[in-house]
Amino acid sequence: MKKTNDYPVILVHGFLCWGSESKINQFMPCFGMWTGNGRDAIMEEGVKCFTPHVGPFTSMWDRACILYAYIKGGRVDFGKVHSEKMGHDRYGDTFPGCVPNWGELDEAGKIQKINLIGHSFGTPTIRTLIHLLAEGDPDEVAGTDPSDLSDLFKGGKAKWVHSCVTLAGTHNGVTLPDAGRPLVKPMATMLYKIGNATSGTWFSRFYDFRLEWFGFTSKDKHITLEEGKEKIKHLVNLEEDNIYYELSTTGAKKCLDKTKVYDNIYYFSYYGRRTRRKFGIEYPSKDIWLPLRLFSPFECLYSDANHKGEYWQANDGIVNVGAAHHPDGQPFVEWADIKSFDQIKPGIWHSMPVEWKDHTSYMGVGETHEGYQKFFKDILDRITDLPVIE
Repeated sequence: MKKTNDYPVILVHGFLCWGSESKINQFMPCFGMWTGNGRDAIMEEGVKCFTPHVGPFTSMWDRACILYAYIKGGRVDFGKVHSEKMGHDRYGDTFPGCVPNWGELDEAGKIQKINLIGHSFGTPTIRTLIHLLAEGDPDEVAGTDPSDLSDLFKGGKAKWVHSCVTLAGTHNGVTLPDAGRPLVKPMATMLYKIGNATSGTWFSRFYDFRLEWFGFTSKDKHITLEEGKEKIKHLVNLEEDNIYYELSTTGAKKCLDKTKVYDNIYYFSYYGRRTRRKFGIEYPSKDIWLPLRLFSPFECLYSDANHKGEYWQANDGIVNVGAAHHPDGQPFVEWADIKSFDQIKPGIWHSMPVEWKDHTSYMGVGETHEGYQKFFKDILDRITDLPVIE
């Protein structure tokens, strides 16, 4: 096929993970780990690719705001209304912009677009960004002086995105936090205390918790537990703006129900499974990466009125098939039903065939170098061949 575009690709990491600004990425890139490098695979094809660090524990709204500033350039603005409601600082870091002409017209009068690829919680991140680009936010518009309103919240920018690709995405939330509900807040508290204790140390630069707007983490200065404990408690008890709540099936539905698809954007959903069903029960495979085997059984056995049977109990070690297949309530088509390239249409999710992969396979764990590089090049070939819709 003839290439229709060479729009930059933005790879967005998920929960617990990192991007290029964290020093850990120099030794172990999130998209590749010790097996290849997804960013390099894309750049080898002559397309720019960026892997921003949007925070391992950051909410989908805050991540979307960071992502916007990272791509376009400028200071992160979480929104006057949002930040007051959620009890954190309004502003974050300032970025030069990896695609500063994003959304602008080139010499031919064409819009500079981007391609978005999100892994795991990177999925609600890019969906939230697309929603804000397209729709803006009426609360921010109503509650902010027009001269002080971020362009992100003004809407009208759906045409800034060419494609949206999700890898093991938490579209509909996952049942792991549902199954382990009593453990969620203690676990979150413990992890945030680690971020607080390591603030201002070498570790905070090696693995950046990126929650400084809540006031208990920092790369530059140490914050004592006495200073941070109430702020940690505040974040743990939030619902919206709390990644643990947003990863649950209840939280994902509440936060993402307002999102929709747009007829100028192509949507693809990749997902894996490494469980088998016997006698009506789902079992984790020995092929699941060892650290994930602790979590998979919770999802294999969990069931409630809305999340039951093979569709929800089958999982990749972390994310249920039912969470990753496509967003509930949005149009989709099975890839197996696509018989020719010209049947790929914008404004509808193309759900790829389930792969024998676990959650970290999309990060390169257990994959061959050649196979992992080819995976990203195949995605790139498809999205750069698709007709551009202005």
